[in-house]
Amino acid sequence: MAEATADDVPALAALQARARGGEAEEWAERISRARSAERSLVITAKVSGEAVGYANAAFLPEHPVDHAPAGYYLTGVTVDPAWRRRGIAKLLTLRRMDWVRGRAPAVRCFVSAGNRASLDLHRELGFVAVASGPSFHGVEFDDGDGWLLRADPPRS
Repeated sequence: MAEATADDVPALAALQARARGGEAEEWAERISRARSAERSLVITAKVSGEAVGYANAAFLPEHPVDHAPAGYYLTGVTVDPAWRRRGIAKLLTLRRMDWVRGRAPAVRCFVSAGNRASLDLHRELGFVAVASGPSFHGVEFDDGDGWLLRADPPRS
């Protein structure tokens, strides 16, 4: 796991287009914006020098419409379909959680209620549901509702 560089952007954009659809050029623009944003992180997972996954985290202000609270959020993880179910998403999530905890005690994310794999992963890592709704931070969920999740620091 390493922070993504400008040189990584084309491979990450191609990975995102393969995994989620859309045009690689549009994804490259979004990934570049995320990399250059203040209070944000883009990391990549590579195997033998090839990008097999990447993930984002960022500080988001309180949303004016859905009132999702301000804080640091895990804002996306993508793993190449050929590399799924091998623990890459978990490693990317743990790395982002460590990064956030260096900046704030709570880690937040929002997940579609229909995304069982993501919900299971986040629960395994200590996230609990704090709200449900049709959108958080302006992201609407294709499956209807989504969950706002929060993980507090581990108890010592």
